[in-house]
Amino acid sequence: MSVNSVNILLVEDNPAEARLLQELLKQASHTRFTWTCQSRLQAAIAILKEQTFDVILLDLTLPDSQGLESLSAIARIRPQVPIVVLTNTDDDDLALEAMRCGAQDYLFKRQANTELLARSVRYAIERKQASEAVRQAKEELEQRVQERTAELALTNQHLQREIGDRQRIQQALVREKELAQVTLQSIGDAVIATDALGRIQSLNPVAETLTGWQSCAAQGHSLDTVLRLWDEATHTPVQDLLEQVLREGIALDPSERRLVGANETQEFFVELSAAPIRLDDGKLVGGVLVCRDVTPARSLAQQLSWQARHDALTGLPNRREFEHRLEAAIAHSRSNQTTHVLCYLDLDRFKLVNDTCGHMAGDELLRHMSALLQRHTPKSDLLARLGGDEFALLLHHCDLDDAQKHVQELIERIGAFRFIWEDSTFTVGVSAGLVEINAETDSWAHVLSAADTAMYAAKDAGRNRFQIYQSDDLDIAQRHGDMQWVSRIVKALEEDRFCLYAQQIMPADPQRRSRDRYEILLRLEDEEGNIVTPGAFMPAAERYDLMPAIDRWVVRQLFSQLRDLPEQRNQPKPLYMVNLSGASFNDERFLTFLREQFWLHHIAPSMICFEITETVAISNINQAVQFIYQLKQLGCCFALDDFGSGMSSLNYLKNLPVDYLKIDGHFIRNVENDAIDAATIEAINHMGHVMGLQTIAEFVENPAILQKVQHLGVDFVQGYGIAKPKPLTLPKSVPSRKRSRKRNSRPAIAPRSLKSVEAAPLPKLTTSGCYLRPIKDSVAPTEG
Repeated sequence: MSVNSVNILLVEDNPAEARLLQELLKQASHTRFTWTCQSRLQAAIAILKEQTFDVILLDLTLPDSQGLESLSAIARIRPQVPIVVLTNTDDDDLALEAMRCGAQDYLFKRQANTELLARSVRYAIERKQASEAVRQAKEELEQRVQERTAELALTNQHLQREIGDRQRIQQALVREKELAQVTLQSIGDAVIATDALGRIQSLNPVAETLTGWQSCAAQGHSLDTVLRLWDEATHTPVQDLLEQVLREGIALDPSERRLVGANETQEFFVELSAAPIRLDDGKLVGGVLVCRDVTPARSLAQQLSWQARHDALTGLPNRREFEHRLEAAIAHSRSNQTTHVLCYLDLDRFKLVNDTCGHMAGDELLRHMSALLQRHTPKSDLLARLGGDEFALLLHHCDLDDAQKHVQELIERIGAFRFIWEDSTFTVGVSAGLVEINAETDSWAHVLSAADTAMYAAKDAGRNRFQIYQSDDLDIAQRHGDMQWVSRIVKALEEDRFCLYAQQIMPADPQRRSRDRYEILLRLEDEEGNIVTPGAFMPAAERYDLMPAIDRWVVRQLFSQLRDLPEQRNQPKPLYMVNLSGASFNDERFLTFLREQFWLHHIAPSMICFEITETVAISNINQAVQFIYQLKQLGCCFALDDFGSGMSSLNYLKNLPVDYLKIDGHFIRNVENDAIDAATIEAINHMGHVMGLQTIAEFVENPAILQKVQHLGVDFVQGYGIAKPKPLTLPKSVPSRKRSRKRNSRPAIAPRSLKSVEAAPLPKLTTSGCYLRPIKDSVAPTEG
């Protein structure tokens, strides 16, 4: 290895992280790094047997090996090559164990940067080279001492006959002694030699630095006088360290001790090992003590431990540390019958700063907020950053009355704070949820969940205020139930446990010939295999912004089934009506997503009718008109759902280019007995026909309702009296060469933007978020 070129073997199974590490080291100055990457342990071992490398970067989590087994396997193959462990695991014990097993350094990937990574590589190489030099020097020294001792013994036997040779031998011994002294002075460990009584004979320069004694001054003194060691566990002096070595003639296993310098102002942490010195005849003539300064490694371990427990941006305890301290507080309450209060804080209007001025401004605001909260938090209490713009405050030995006063003061101080970034000034607020911790408190997870629920209740109540968690509060209980649904919805999306149902829409006139029409409905299969209707989980999905993810799942799932639908000659294709939520309808990216799905699955747009509620449509009439026009240009059609439920429907209808009016079920249910409902339906139907629109009556649940809406002239009917929802099962076409050529010859709808055709990622779940409207069923009253 040259100073400016380092050959690296990277053992990493994640291509993205491998590329990131390479990019980081490419930015390093003065050094050129060359790479060989392997994703599996066995492949790395195979290449190590054939090639040599200056350093190995090793991920402990590999497809064919886990944990320190990977480190041990690599070290056995190339013990002379330094190893730097890379991991995403915040485990201090694992870090220390990796260092003991031979790793030269231990880095967290997400904290790696160019400077830290390059320095770690160079440090690992230099440390390994120094260790190898020490080992080789020690082996050479021992070998040469043995050789020269044997020569000296042989010379003494022939002393009378070879007086002339004695002088030459003495000169050789002088040279060897000088070589030994030079070697001792060159190695990086402290070496102390004693005689058989434990009196010091020599110290090398490193030992002089550690002890503060000169070698000549230390000669004749006992080891305890020169080397003042303390045991960290017992905080007592360590004495007679060489006694067992000199008495029994056995080596001392390496161990760590704290070393106090001569001026008592400097301390070192050293790793000690000792061994006896024997002549060829076995006579013990002294001992040697080797001290390795492990202070830098110790400092690094402490730094890693601190980083694992604190937030990098604000320096506050992180979520992991806070959960640990919260668990201790709960245990203290149980054993001592004391009361504490947990306060969950979430900044209001933080997203405005982040979106307007960028993440640098957002980070700076978070630092200001953490500093403000710290200034007004007693040292006896605990403030932590849980992630994003969420903080937690643990008030020890405090009741709810005092906690309310303290939190109200924090709310007022934060409200008075002005954040200035460049030419913009922002005000922020904070919403807080309070939970009392007492002897009956269940667990830290339950307490955090309760505080989070109360905090969102405070946001719903107007923000910039606090809410105390009460288990009998109906609003909080409802929100808590919604939050439990959030994790279940996300898990169902990940495990693909949603399923599509279809409900047929029939012409009101039985004699009318028309293409088949179906409304696509959504169901969820729970963990026990039970089918759950949308009324149970859609409110939570709407509140926590999960609806766009659900909308996209519905479109992908439906289109993937329609692409295999067999073509039938002389028969029109069915029409499938798909509900869209307000969140997707107002998302500019959703239109691009739909274009991509039409193009990927080769779906004829004329088979798809999108339904939107009139409430969503009239809330942003310009956006609605643009969205509808762009999809109608592809060939899709649109239905205005729940028509008649809004007060402004008639004023906006003439501006919306829809094809169907789905009359709100509120009017349909009682049409047989309510003349006003019948008149309303008749008016809507007439107006729709004048505008060239077709009408659909929902919630047709019995023959009497069907007969009434037929009499009123409605075009189509839907409901349990017509057809119940059934699982969507479509016939698949039989593949053939002829059909395949015909399918490929059909022009595809090219999306305007195809930067990514992959599924949109699920949102990162804190306990907040925002996504889709329910895909509404036309169901019987018993189904909710």
